[in-house]
Amino acid sequence: MKTLNGTIFLETKDIRQALRIGNKTCLELFHKKDFPAKKIGKSWLVMEQSFKDYFQNNEITND
Repeated sequence: MKTLNGTIFLETKDIRQALRIGNKTCLELFHKKDFPAKKIGKSWLVMEQSFKDYFQNNEITND
């Protein structure tokens, strides 16, 4: 978890822990076109609020 100007950003490790998923599944999620993640340098980041909104507004499927 990183904070920049009061905005909390989650890293892949935070998402893996929150969803109890492995690295491969996490990266598949981050590569989905509708998932609000951005690659910054070598790191994938997603704003905490965007992550919460994504799961409130999307049906989760195991594709």
